Parts: sequence; structure tokens; C-alpha cells
Amino acid sequence: MSIPETCKAMVLEEFGKPDVLRDIRIPARKPGDILVKVQVAGVCGTDVHQNLGDLSFTPPIPAIQGHETVGRIAELNGVTHDAVGQPLREGDRILWCHEWCGECYSCKILQQPFMCCRSRGYGFAPPEALRGGFAEYELVTAGTDVVRIPDSVDDLEALGVGCAFRSVVSNFEKLNDYGGIRTGDAVVVQGVGPIGLYSVVMAAQTGASQVIAVDMSEPRLKFAKKMGATSVISIKEVPEVADRVKLVKEMTNGLGAQVVVEASGFAPAFNEGMEYLALGGKYVVIGQSSARTIDFPPAKILEKYATIFGNKGADIRHFHKALKFIEAHKDKYPFGEVVSDLYPLEELNEALRVMREGTALKAAIDNRNR
Repeated sequence: MSIPETCKAMVLEEFGKPDVLRDIRIPARKPGDILVKVQVAGVCGTDVHQNLGDLSFTPPIPAIQGHETVGRIAELNGVTHDAVGQPLREGDRILWCHEWCGECYSCKILQQPFMCCRSRGYGFAPPEALRGGFAEYELVTAGTDVVRIPDSVDDLEALGVGCAFRSVVSNFEKLNDYGGIRTGDAVVVQGVGPIGLYSVVMAAQTGASQVIAVDMSEPRLKFAKKMGATSVISIKEVPEVADRVKLVKEMTNGLGAQVVVEASGFAPAFNEGMEYLALGGKYVVIGQSSARTIDFPPAKILEKYATIFGNKGADIRHFHKALKFIEAHKDKYPFGEVVSDLYPLEELNEALRVMREGTALKAAIDNRNR
């Protein structure tokens, strides 16, 4: 494959301002680097918060955003296999996680590399590094774990694995450490954007007796039923928190939900989720990435005998497991339809807008015809 000297990329140069189209020189490759041609790159809530400058941390700028990318290998530079041991060739499609140091306490002792204190994230690097998905090419640097996408999984089905689905798999594995979803449990999922939808489908594949989706978007709630929700609660139809809590209690014989998943990204939803929770319940917080704060009485944790936890990351094992889940259940659930809106690279700012305003289920940049 012929590699150009430069490629187009959208660059975040100032928080709160539109990303700007720039010509970026494709860096020299070192042994172990993989250069990919970006096929599709997802736009998620983190990208929106990053663009606005209100993440819980302050990332450097300028940067090429985009941390969930399906890439087609253009150049391997000595890499022969993915993290699972599958052979890699030019033309294969891959997904990859952030780059971990492999040496810190989290990597070595805890065996949880997604907590690495010296990680190098994709989608947050300077333009000259070409480590973001909102570009024509992306450089997957040596030391990054990658996984080959099975031929049976198409680009749009695989895209969600790059962020939302792998995060859900990571959190559900942690949920299993605390007893998981037991047979007959009721599950409430707050917010059914991509994280919520993948939470719904994973809950639906357990022994849960109910999977209740809560959102203000009627199209999202309708889609949640396709992904396995047994009941839905519309915030538009039931606008008061107290009434929604009452409804959940009525649906669960007065008990509340044994498992609640916060996937909305809306900080005040945390308080509401605690009210949904049954005594002794487990609250999985996945959606929160902004720096917004809330008032919350800590005594509520004791009153509920609650277990509260969350993971904000995942590593390559969770990518692999998410892909295997899709392979196993793609005939039952419309994974590819989670991506609702496709835009050319130059229209990234429009994609960010529809995600910010909540009018798209999932927007993505589509480079496949470039």
C-alpha cells in the first residue's frame, strides 16, 4: 500500500471552539509501530467534553481527538500477531487500547493495566504524533495492544467496542466480583446512549427478571427494547424524579432494583439511581466523565447497604471479549445500528454538535470512501 507523506486531520486547537482541518505529516515509523488507514471513528461523550474543556482532567491541546477507531492496517513494521495470537497482515482491520507502561503497580501487581499511572492515551496526543481517530491515518505506536476484528463483524458493529462496549465489559466483570446479576434480579439502566445500550444487552443475557431502561429520548428507548430491555421509563412522560422512583418500586414489588447502571453522564442522575437501588443493591457508575459536582448525603450509602463502584477504562482483554459477544449474538441484536449518524471527516464539528445536543444515538466519522 502506498503511504502518502501527509494526511488530513481535524485538530482541537482551543477549548470551546470548532476543530480545524489541517494537513498533518505522517510520522516516521519505528519497529513495532502499526500505521492504519482510519475506516470509521466514533464520536462519544468524552469527545464532546474534551472539545468543551470540561473533562474531569485537562488534556493538552492542540490534539487530534478520537479514541474509538476501526483501522485497516497499512503498514506493520515487524508486528506479526495481535494480543490474542492471531496473525496480522496488511489489510486486516484492528482495534487497539491505550498504551500502558507495563511497569507500574497497576500493571505489574494489580494486573489492571487500564489503571496505569503512565498510560499514553489515543485521542489526546499532539497532532504531530498522529494518535487520534479524527484523521485519514493513525499511528498505533509500538507497545500498544491490538486485536484483529473478525471477518464476521462489520465496521459499525465493531466500532462500539473501541469505547463504550469495552467499558461495559470491564465494569460488568467488576460487577461479577461483587456477585454479579443474580437470577431473578431487576436491573435499571439510566441513560441508553451507547454505554447504556451495551449495558442493557449484557444484562439481558443474564438471568435478570427485568431490565428497565430510563431515558428522555423516545427513539433511544425504542432501540433499547431491541437490545433486550423488558420495560422503559420515559423522562418526558414521567418528568418528576419521585414519580420515576415510585414507578421503579411498583415494577419491582416495592423492592427497587438489585443492580443499577448509571450510563447517562448526567451528574444529578447519581442521586436518582441511589433511590432506585434495592437494599443491598449494587450501583455501577460508568457514564460520568465531566467535572460537574452534586450534593449527596453519604449516609444514603449506609441506609441502602449499597455497593458502589465504577471503572473508567478497559484493556485489550475487554476488547476481545466484546468482539466475541458480538460474534455470538449479532443475529439477535442490531449492534451495527447503534451507530446512527455518519459524517465525512470535514464535518466532525457537526457530529460533535448532534452528540452534544443528544439528537444522535451515536455519530461517527466515515472515511471508507476516501
